Amino acid sequence: MKYDRLQEILRQLNNTGSVKVTDLSKKLNVTEETIRKDLATLEKEKKLKRVRGGAYLPNTFDKEVPVLLRETMFKEEKQIMAKKCLKFIEDGDSIALDSSTTALSIATLLKMTTLQITVISNSLDIANVLKDHKTIKLIIIGGNFRNVSHSFIGVNAQANISRYLIDKAFISSSGISLNIGPTDYSEDESLVRKQFLLQSQRNYLVVDHTKFDFRTIHLIDDFSHISTVITDKKPSGEWIDFFKNSKIQLIY
Repeated sequence: MKYDRLQEILRQLNNTGSVKVTDLSKKLNVTEETIRKDLATLEKEKKLKRVRGGAYLPNTFDKEVPVLLRETMFKEEKQIMAKKCLKFIEDGDSIALDSSTTALSIATLLKMTTLQITVISNSLDIANVLKDHKTIKLIIIGGNFRNVSHSFIGVNAQANISRYLIDKAFISSSGISLNIGPTDYSEDESLVRKQFLLQSQRNYLVVDHTKFDFRTIHLIDDFSHISTVITDKKPSGEWIDFFKNSKIQLIY
């Protein structure tokens, strides 16, 4: 039976690129703990990459977790950070939201408000969340579609963003490194995020506690363009001192 389960898990992975523990548990009629053990077995055989809540087939050059899996990871933490972000958004603002699932959480909360704002984003998922809102003007940045993040990227996306003057930008990153800055798995995504930062008067970096002291290959920008860092837990004293010395507001 285990062999059959492993083969079914691999079949689904090859079809969709990612799987969720809860879905596999229901489909194969076994406990979630059994599925986690199966995924651990397959990871040892280097056939998949496990993450919180599921697993995926990593691309050789793009190691980012697929968006459908990222939406289930640290969901509560993202909602907490999104509520903190909402306190900084006022009527009349033009705001940028990147293609992160953290930004998607912000958009989900914005949908339930009557704020009269303009939202600029390169995220297809955010477009779907806000498309029918009565008081939010929605501007979607076009470009090359990136399936792993449901986002639009590339030189056309950057050129489109450069046409706008933005009041506040809310971006996330794959990691942040002390004295270096936020980093990303995708070069194209990092360039789009940097363009948002360049066009905005005040920039909010929204990252959960797991992103601290974790570095990926593509630098988004240094900390000079970051006004505020919003996270879910109190960071280390070293980080607190760094933000204080850099005159960056820290919200946790």
